Amino acid sequence: MSRITLLRSPLSLLTVPLVLAGSITQSAPVAAQSESRGVLEEVVVTARRRAENLQDTPIAVSAVGSETLERLGISDIEDVETLAPSLQFSQTNYKAPAIFIRGIGQRSGNPVLDPGVGMYLNGVYVPRSDAQLLDAVDVENIQVLRGPQGTLFGKNNIGGAILVDSKKPHSDEFELAAKMTLGSHGRKNAKLSSNIPLTDDLALRLAINAKRSDGSIDNVNADNALFDQDRMAVSGRMLWYATETLEVDLFGFLSRIDERGSPYNCKFQNSGAILTKGIYRDANGSNLKEACDLSDSLAGDFKVSQNDEDARYAIDNHMAALTLRWPMWGMDVESISSYALQDNIAISGDSDGTGIHIVAVGPDAGRQVFDGAGLSTPDQQRTQFTQELKFNGSAWDETLNYTFGAFFARETLDDTLDGTDVGDNGLVAVGPDAAVDLGIPLPNNSVLPVQANAAQNANYENKTKAVFAQASWDMASWFQVTLGVRYTEEERSSEHTQITPDYVEYGNRLNAQIGSDPAIVQPVAHYQDGIYSPVSLQQYFAYQAPQVPLVFAEPLVGDTRFSEVTPNLTLTYLATDDTLEALNLDSFIVYGTISKGFKSGGLDIRNTQTSANIQQFEPELVTNKELGFKLDALDSRVRFNVAVFQMDYTDLQVALYERGATATEVIQFTGNAGEAVVDGFELELTALLGDFTINANAGYTDGDLVEYSLGTNTADGFAVVDRSGEAFPQVPQNVRGLVVRYDWFSDLGIISPQLQYYYSDEIFIGTDYLSGEYESSVISQYELYNARLAWEVNDQLSVTAFVDNIKDAPYFVGGIAVTSVIGVANRVPGTPRQAGLEFSYRF
Repeated sequence: MSRITLLRSPLSLLTVPLVLAGSITQSAPVAAQSESRGVLEEVVVTARRRAENLQDTPIAVSAVGSETLERLGISDIEDVETLAPSLQFSQTNYKAPAIFIRGIGQRSGNPVLDPGVGMYLNGVYVPRSDAQLLDAVDVENIQVLRGPQGTLFGKNNIGGAILVDSKKPHSDEFELAAKMTLGSHGRKNAKLSSNIPLTDDLALRLAINAKRSDGSIDNVNADNALFDQDRMAVSGRMLWYATETLEVDLFGFLSRIDERGSPYNCKFQNSGAILTKGIYRDANGSNLKEACDLSDSLAGDFKVSQNDEDARYAIDNHMAALTLRWPMWGMDVESISSYALQDNIAISGDSDGTGIHIVAVGPDAGRQVFDGAGLSTPDQQRTQFTQELKFNGSAWDETLNYTFGAFFARETLDDTLDGTDVGDNGLVAVGPDAAVDLGIPLPNNSVLPVQANAAQNANYENKTKAVFAQASWDMASWFQVTLGVRYTEEERSSEHTQITPDYVEYGNRLNAQIGSDPAIVQPVAHYQDGIYSPVSLQQYFAYQAPQVPLVFAEPLVGDTRFSEVTPNLTLTYLATDDTLEALNLDSFIVYGTISKGFKSGGLDIRNTQTSANIQQFEPELVTNKELGFKLDALDSRVRFNVAVFQMDYTDLQVALYERGATATEVIQFTGNAGEAVVDGFELELTALLGDFTINANAGYTDGDLVEYSLGTNTADGFAVVDRSGEAFPQVPQNVRGLVVRYDWFSDLGIISPQLQYYYSDEIFIGTDYLSGEYESSVISQYELYNARLAWEVNDQLSVTAFVDNIKDAPYFVGGIAVTSVIGVANRVPGTPRQAGLEFSYRF
């Protein structure tokens, strides 16, 4: 169990232990801390599935408590990015961010892929990356575990794990707290939380968090702005001591998100890409390059030009978990059972990033394809059941501490819709240049009509079974050996239904319009793929785009199984009292770790240029070698933690955008891509200097693609392309952060100004074999300055003013370049300067 601790001083009420060294803080009356002002308190973490002092735990872990979250105004999990080195929440194709730790993650939202970083809410694994954007509703602490967590956690997490624990109810007293935030761009947030003692043995916590904002990135092509917020989350937790030995912990979480998708500033790259050759029937224009150049010109003003319907982010999350704790045979036993459901899913990205409806991809694009056919869209639904049984114990006068248990998970994804909606309900045209490439003669002032819509409906079932054990043996007062192992079996089955237009019938529907407009005089015939015989440009623009008849292919069914043993060995030196005295330190450990991580493979549909079938991709494997130390010094006023690592990364799972089976089709496919080596280091520092608190962190991640050869559909046919010279995707090489806070204890209360700085290096956003040839596939480095001024009037009332992005300088936080098929790099802009006020009151 992780408990929030505090600084033993008045500083603890308002200091900001970013805890780049991992400090977790908790509010307490000022008078209770004044005697030991300026001392870093012990931090308790659960990185090894038991409560331990952070500074004695030989794992690279950052921990952030509820007070720190409040001090920094953090209400979204993704904002923790600035507090922990080597952690990135990367914006790619959809609004839901992809999580990376030490360069390892998964940027695709494809449901065949597991995330590379595990997210756990009260010990329950959250399986889908687009459901990991959890609002910090009633959070006790957040722990970021860096490096493979392949032994003790419910799913193997090759990059690391993020543990989110909500506040536990207690029977001591009734509590009620309210917080309201008002700010720029129509921001209105409200949060209400309470602790309700029901009996001496039964207590309840309830919390609700609502967020609204108009959006901070203006869309000049619509009367709205992006990065809007419209979400609500509710959590409840009940703790019942049913007997003297049995603890019953019931948790529920509900959230609803219904927002516009990510903003994009388009940068044109490749005039030879399939979609750049299209002539589009849109009120905002017909040419992708012109629309993309307009979008690019708006980047310096925090504006975009996007199609209003092509980017959505909507999802409902439901979770219930029952945790039982009791002693048995001298051990502490914990059973965690959970059920989760996601529905009302409408997620898509405006993949061209322009004001023209050129191409949208994702579940909501699949809905557009069904709507364009006059069909009802199947209701996508995801469910997950998990069960874990864990035993903690000790032996030999507590010199041996051990944990063992078993884990099971079953996840089903029903009616998982994906689609590509192109042009005017799939109707586009190509001109002379494309016609030459296709070998089709084209008369003057003529174009080739094309029908380019496609969709896929799939059902998935994923099962995970695992047993695990880990033991730490204090062989001497100064030396500890930790050995762990996990055996995992993964079963994957899927059923994919490919949905394509009935090209002949679609041609008949075009021809049925002959005579309905003076320009429509010439019949068309299906020529090949989705391409029709030439018509005049005037006739093409005169068509009314008809409903698209769809053909549902026979389902492609497959199943597969993977298994892996993932061991962990850690050697730890703990300095003795004599050593600490000689070094003038308060605590000091050095540890070395060798560990292995595993992420399941799976099945995906691939349309090669000769066939469509289910193909298997293999598991990812990571071997991590790490050396680190942790120390407290200067009478526990300074905490400094360092980790150096090297990871051998094999069979990288890569999501590719490529040409499909036809000349007009764009598909996404998952494959494996050889080997990589990731080197790096991390620094975390917390220092208390009088009334100042200084927190700093820095991370360096250098990923090298040693072998990276992929078979892909190119303009010249299927070929194996060597991409080992590419930069490591989606991960900045250098990141660093700094927070400086001063606490002034005045007669009017505690007044605390605070300045926060964050720097991120450049990021490679390419996805396919051509992306590395363009400078625009790299977004530049950026830095941010945020400021807060907090006034704690008394123990009940506090008021905070804040300004984010003080410099108001444009920057990009992520993106995706799909160079070979769309021909553009889409870059996600950061938010402009924002200001506001927060009001908090504790009853």
